[in-house]
Amino acid sequence: MPRLLMASSLLFVFVASAACAHVGAGAGAPAAAGADSAPQRCASGPSSSTTFELVVLGSGGPRGFGRAASSYLVLLGGKARILVDVGPGAFVRLGELGVDFKDVDTLLLTHLHIDHTGDVPGFVKSRDLTFDEPMTFRFFGPAGGGDYPSTKTFIDRLFGEHGAYAYLPKFRNELHFAVTDLPTHADAPIHEVLRERDLRVTSIAVDHDDVPAVAFRIDYAGHALVVSGDLASKNDNLAKLAAGADFLVYDTAVVDPPGSPKKLYDLHTAPHRIGEIAAAARVKSLLLSHIPPMVEKAQEPVLRSVKASYGGSVAFATDCMRIDLTSATPR
Repeated sequence: MPRLLMASSLLFVFVASAACAHVGAGAGAPAAAGADSAPQRCASGPSSSTTFELVVLGSGGPRGFGRAASSYLVLLGGKARILVDVGPGAFVRLGELGVDFKDVDTLLLTHLHIDHTGDVPGFVKSRDLTFDEPMTFRFFGPAGGGDYPSTKTFIDRLFGEHGAYAYLPKFRNELHFAVTDLPTHADAPIHEVLRERDLRVTSIAVDHDDVPAVAFRIDYAGHALVVSGDLASKNDNLAKLAAGADFLVYDTAVVDPPGSPKKLYDLHTAPHRIGEIAAAARVKSLLLSHIPPMVEKAQEPVLRSVKASYGGSVAFATDCMRIDLTSATPR
C-alpha cells in the first residue's frame, strides 16, 4: 500500500507502509547512498480518498543510480490529472503504482532537459494503447532560447508530421497536441497557465543558467502546490510564485559551496538558499527533490543548512512517495 505523507506546518506524518521496497533491504530500510543504491520498486495500492494529492514518480536527477528522474503526478478529486515533468523512469513508476491515468491530459514541463522530458514519448504511447478513445494532450512549457527549442517546437519534433514519432498520432487512437509556450524572461510577471473551476495553474520564469525554465504553482480546492523545476535561485521569482503555498517541491541538486562543482551553482540552488526562499515565501512544508548521489550522501548537513533559515516541515523525496496536500489547513 502506498505511503501517504500528510503535509503539515509542523511535521510529515507517515500513515501507511513504505511505498518503495529496496531489493536486498528490509521494508522501510534506507536506500544505500551513491551509485550502488538498490533499485526502487513502487508498491501498488488503492487510490487515496484525498481531493488533492501529489505522487513523486521520480526524485532523482540525470544520473542513473536507483531513482527515476524528475516527475510528479497530481491527482485532483481522486483522479490523476496532471504530470509535472516526465523524466526517465516515470513511465516505469506509473506502471508499478497501478495509477489509473485515463484522465491525465495536462503536462507541465519546467524545462526541456532530458532528465525532465525523456519519458514524454513513452507516456503518450502508453496512454494511447491503454484506452480506446481519441485524446488531446495539453502541454505547457517554456518558450525557446539559445540552443533550446520552444515547447511547441519540441512537441512537434516528437509527434508532428515530420517528427521522430510522426506515426503515433494515428497509430491507434486519434491524438492531438495543444501546446502553449510560457514566458521565460526573468522580469516577466506571474503568468496564468490555465483556470478550470477550482483549478488554477500559474508559472513564473526561473534561472537555470542559459536554459529557458519555469516553475509551476497548482491551486486547487483552497490549497497550493509549487514545483520549482531546476533553478539557481539568484533572484526571488520562486518566492513570489510560492507565497503562502502549502507545499513546495525544491530542486536540491547541490550541497553548499564549495562542495559541488562551481558551474552547478549557476544551474541549481544551494541548501542555505533553499531555506531562505522557503522562509521568504512562508510555505508550510518543503520537499527536497532532484537528488543526486552527492546530496543523498549528505542529507544531514543539507537539512541543517535548510533549517538554518526555514522553520517549517522539511523532508527528502523518494520515488513513490504520496502526499496529501489538503492536510495543511491554514491556522
